[in-house]
Amino acid sequence: MFLAIVVITFAIFVSALPNRASEAQHFTRLDDIAASYDYVIIGGGTSGLTVADRLTEDGKFTVLVVEYGYFEDAVNPYEFNTKGIPSSMTFNITSVGSKKVSLGIGCCVGGSSAVNAMAFMRGTSEDYDRWDTLGGVSSRQWNWEHLLPYFRKSATFNPPTAEFAQDFPVEYDIQKAWGGQGPIQASWPTFQYPAINIMHDAWKTLPGVEFPKDGSEGKAGIVWIPMSVNPEDETRSYARTGHYETVKSRTNYALLTGHKVDKIEFTSGGTLITADSVLISPRSGDGPTVKVTANKEIILAAGAIHSPQVLQRSGVGPRDLLDSANIPVVLDLPGVGQNFHDHSYLTMEYKYLTNVFPYPEAVRSNATFANWTAEVWAKNKTGPYSVVGSNLMAQLGLPIIAPDEYKSIASDLEDLDPASLLPSNTDPTVIAGYAAQLKAMAAAARSNNTAWLQYGLRGVARMNVNNMHPLSRGSVNINISSPESEPVVDYRALTNPIDVRIEVLLLKAIRNYFASEGEIQKLTPVEVTPGPDFASDADLTRYVQDTVTPTQYHPVGTCSKMPLKLGGVVDENLRVHGIWRLRIVDASIIPLIVGATLQSTVYAVAEKAADLIRQNA
Repeated sequence: MFLAIVVITFAIFVSALPNRASEAQHFTRLDDIAASYDYVIIGGGTSGLTVADRLTEDGKFTVLVVEYGYFEDAVNPYEFNTKGIPSSMTFNITSVGSKKVSLGIGCCVGGSSAVNAMAFMRGTSEDYDRWDTLGGVSSRQWNWEHLLPYFRKSATFNPPTAEFAQDFPVEYDIQKAWGGQGPIQASWPTFQYPAINIMHDAWKTLPGVEFPKDGSEGKAGIVWIPMSVNPEDETRSYARTGHYETVKSRTNYALLTGHKVDKIEFTSGGTLITADSVLISPRSGDGPTVKVTANKEIILAAGAIHSPQVLQRSGVGPRDLLDSANIPVVLDLPGVGQNFHDHSYLTMEYKYLTNVFPYPEAVRSNATFANWTAEVWAKNKTGPYSVVGSNLMAQLGLPIIAPDEYKSIASDLEDLDPASLLPSNTDPTVIAGYAAQLKAMAAAARSNNTAWLQYGLRGVARMNVNNMHPLSRGSVNINISSPESEPVVDYRALTNPIDVRIEVLLLKAIRNYFASEGEIQKLTPVEVTPGPDFASDADLTRYVQDTVTPTQYHPVGTCSKMPLKLGGVVDENLRVHGIWRLRIVDASIIPLIVGATLQSTVYAVAEKAADLIRQNA
């Protein structure tokens, strides 16, 4: 009763305010916002700010974005290389289960686009075409062909300098892959370590490896990838700079920071459930709860970890879970929080007995080189500190890296019993969706154009061996004893046994690469990790089981775009099944993870989502 009185009182008070909401667009107090907006967006990260920008650009609609985090300075290339990511900019969430890891997702205006490693890459065309095969409708609108215009719209491509292109074999095709003038800048660093050319050419000796002209044209192979960096000042280009700072003067665009949406409220009429409003409270937990009405739609953009949490706390999700948490069930939607997956990785390290100077380790071991590195960055933002991660990637399919095993992998995938690989209480529709995914991935295992292996090439001998299509599935569910606390995140890593087999094949593929004749031997590589003690498949299996990390901070799938009969949560228009005026626009809708870092894909999804929303405005 007390909460209801507070909510009503504040709603009356706020609605009576003068035009305070049109005098400033960033708010930190609930009593400064209006009682209603056309659209309420939950989450001011990569997708939330993108959609807010697009919905407010013609001035027709009012938008409120509710962001849990605060404004914080972005982690630019220099800080990323020297200081890392401040803990205040990420959520403090540790997973449960046999593989406990920190999730590392962004908690600030701009979300994970403010803290990621700035790789601006796309999956192959097949990655997105598979989204359509799981769509359950005859009209295709989520394949590569339909998403490419949104990739183009989201970003502006900046070619590398002539000097960079002369020293390193980077190519690009603006007509085929780019051509847009979007707010996110895709550009190139000013430096690469010289051994990268050796590592690039060494792949030419291995059969079947392709070298696409542009790494963003939808093809697997040895590909060059730009960074989300503004080349004018070498600062991070991300959702805040691209979709908020340049448009924050719009009087119809409001951003509330340091607050959370406790739940979505609904109205029901017959069989129709309508998302009506949200209850917002301060992040600190101190202060009243205020109700804000959405005149048109509520848009969830809280990411793959928090979007299912908001739904479940609002009474939308698996009935057994909600009953256990004593949350009244608004809609029994079994797929909410299920189908959770991420990229996984293993560490391999080689020592180069014949290294090419300069090499990455020299920043720490060679004072002259370290001083030069600091000097050129301070002077003109060039040199090694302009490089974050890898701009050259080996993105290869199973037929390339495992020509003798890929067919058996595919066949065994088709023979798996999906129900045996999921928790015993899993809803039959979620099992059916997993079965459809395994069938799709069996076909992918036979294709050269689905990249299972990702291996960064940057002249350094210690790199991650990345599995870009893990087959195990986990969950993100509310804590039934404390629904207001962070959700329970369980990767259920390696619960699909074929994941273990594939991880072993990825390790063996990198061994074959370093053992190949020709260019790579100029470096005289010697394996350090896992090392000669892990020689057999059984040894490597043990190494995988002991050391695999189930996340690269790319969570997806927890509110999947699939039909209800496949455990889906949203339809092809990103509307939540069974609920009117509620959409989800973030990485949680991705049914099958793409073989690439996620930020470029999330921008494209958000751009398309904005168009879908405006079509129904």
